[in-house]
Amino acid sequence: MNTYPRAIFITGGGTGLGAATARHLVAGGWRVALAGRREKLLHDLAAELGAAAQVYALDVADAAAVERAVRDYRPDGLVCAAAILGRGDPYGELTAARFAEVMAINVNGSFHACSAAMRLWREGGVAGDIVNVASLGGIRGLQRFPGFGAYATSKHAIVGMTEALALDGKAHGIRVNAVAPGTLRTPMVEALGLVPRTTPDAIAPTIEFLLDRRRSGPISGTIVEIHCNDD
Repeated sequence: MNTYPRAIFITGGGTGLGAATARHLVAGGWRVALAGRREKLLHDLAAELGAAAQVYALDVADAAAVERAVRDYRPDGLVCAAAILGRGDPYGELTAARFAEVMAINVNGSFHACSAAMRLWREGGVAGDIVNVASLGGIRGLQRFPGFGAYATSKHAIVGMTEALALDGKAHGIRVNAVAPGTLRTPMVEALGLVPRTTPDAIAPTIEFLLDRRRSGPISGTIVEIHCNDD
């Protein structure tokens, strides 16, 4: 269990990997802020986690809302897990508007949270830690599925953004890393008719490791590929 207080702001905190990470961190003595659009899911999870959890109902695509929430909670760690799949191909469902929606949530939303946290930490002299959620779909030459061009593009952007922000944070003691898992069994994936055996619970400990600088202090700008070998 942690012997020092940590407060972690989690986007996409109501379900999937965000929720699994919140449960894992709270079980280890951390405090969490659950941020996302689906308010009922957030409050249900917060009720399960108790006093260690706080809810911020917001759209990560809204930079001002993210800024207000981060400054209100004042975390010293951040997990950016909010994402949508945006399934469709350029011959049909993947319109320009749909592509822009995926970018607004998956990429812009992560940037809004990272930017708000990094500016807050620099102002306060806080050595904060960020973990972004990428995907093997965002790593060159790795896992791909037809009909997910927007999602793959967004996760490539998360990889590049993580590496770039790690450089920007270095002078201020701020670390930025990412996890890039393969296909996980989440409600979003199960809605596609897929049932991978790897669950988000298997990934949460890696996120905790990257947040805990006592164990991962030298690591920044790193994309941790998680090849789920039981899919």
